Amino acid sequence: MDRAPEPPRAATPGGVGAGGAAMTRPQITIQNTHSERRRLKMAGRVGSRWWWTLVILPAMAVSACGGSRLTHDDILAAVNGGPLPAGVAQQQSQQGAVSVVPQNGVAPSAPGTSGSGSVSGSGAGNASSVSAGTAAGGGGVHGSGTSGAVAAAGTGPTAARPAGPLAPIVVGNIGNYSGPAGSSLSGAEPMIRLWAQWINARGGIAGHPVQIFTADDGGDPQRSLSLVKDMVEDKHVIAFVGDQIPFTMKSQLAYLHQHNIPLVGGDALDPAWTADSLAFPSGTTFAESVLGMYKTAHQRNLIKLGLVYCVEAPVCSFVHDYTVNGGASRAGEDLVYQSQISLTQPDYTAQCLGAQSAGAQVVFLGMDTNSILRFAASCARQNYHPIYIQSSLAANNALLGNRDLEGFFTASQVFPFMVDNTAATALFHRAVQQYDPSLQLSVASAVAWSAGELLSRAASEVGAVPTTQDILNGLWSMRGETLDGLTPPLTYVKNQPSPPVQCYFLIELKGGRYSSPSGDTYAC
Repeated sequence: MDRAPEPPRAATPGGVGAGGAAMTRPQITIQNTHSERRRLKMAGRVGSRWWWTLVILPAMAVSACGGSRLTHDDILAAVNGGPLPAGVAQQQSQQGAVSVVPQNGVAPSAPGTSGSGSVSGSGAGNASSVSAGTAAGGGGVHGSGTSGAVAAAGTGPTAARPAGPLAPIVVGNIGNYSGPAGSSLSGAEPMIRLWAQWINARGGIAGHPVQIFTADDGGDPQRSLSLVKDMVEDKHVIAFVGDQIPFTMKSQLAYLHQHNIPLVGGDALDPAWTADSLAFPSGTTFAESVLGMYKTAHQRNLIKLGLVYCVEAPVCSFVHDYTVNGGASRAGEDLVYQSQISLTQPDYTAQCLGAQSAGAQVVFLGMDTNSILRFAASCARQNYHPIYIQSSLAANNALLGNRDLEGFFTASQVFPFMVDNTAATALFHRAVQQYDPSLQLSVASAVAWSAGELLSRAASEVGAVPTTQDILNGLWSMRGETLDGLTPPLTYVKNQPSPPVQCYFLIELKGGRYSSPSGDTYAC
């Protein structure tokens, strides 16, 4: 069986999404899940039985040739109330905190734990943590909740109870959470774990707990493939949900087809999201997002367009080719300047002077969030202040309050993360306030949440033992699905690439704050 190699140790302990060398933050989140709309239906099946979820944080590295971790069968047995496998007590004392989640949804803290959420170990691509308690130590520990609370939002007799002892829905999540794209994408990983906590405490998906393994591939294609193999062959995932893999998607596809494992929602940046039959975008696809930004620029009388795009990622080359081969002109834009850059450049003065000389009023920046900040600073030093546009996944708190970026706008592929005026978006914000109110929200986190909700809708009719085919059948049944307004209309076709998702939500920076001119309404 293929196992991921031992990763380079990160220079900075803790935290996902730090730039620099590739690193892995593999995590497991096991929670008890159950769909709210299934609660009454499943109540008779669940009854008043108590059940427990085992939570383990190994604090030691796991080599490619071995290591100490529970097998999938061990985990499944524990979830279903079986005895702990031999040696687990010893592992618990060596590897980290253990917590349990009783049926009332409240997790008592075990020794060395504080709060509810997810923790990660330092294994080599092998997920080694389960949510329900957060260890207070170091070694890549991620807190994702407030102390003790795992119960669903809501009070009184209508509040959902955690899921019964049905077979878990086992899924994975992989992202370019460190490396060149980390500053833009890292917000997705804590959000998908938070979503798992929320959905599990509300009773799960059709009574099944969701078990989610997360890992950081650092933008390395070979590492990404190794992680996929480990999750499919060792962790037995039946789908990937909310993956953020613009640098590494193509390295996975051949293997995913061998095992018929779908990608349920994700970054939607690579053209493969609309070219591969196992990719199911959960929001606006990239070419359509770029076109939406160009149309918006034209509507705002920003007719002269500049394009600056990176050399590192295939998606950057794609946006260049799309723009010069009709994308700009289709929106009525005049492409007056273009330049390829590196994400590692400390300064972009030459490109700023070139765009300024060409008279570019609006500049598309094909780069990550950190590079956007450096680019805007370089141009401001030349007294050049165009309007900037970029992939919506770069829109996070790092841009807030930056005067050089005033007027920045983007076409978000899912609901604007700052909006809470619908039932679905209010639920998103309520879950964040309940489980991790300090979490910094971004488009990446909204994409992760929407992908989780897409999985929940697709898996609503799973059988007693959830399968990949159950997930695929649920996805293929969707026609114009918006997940109650979280996404533009989504349609999938059996065994065919997903149709492009044309519509988008607008987000902009005004007065140093994010806002959505159209609120929760998408444009097409």
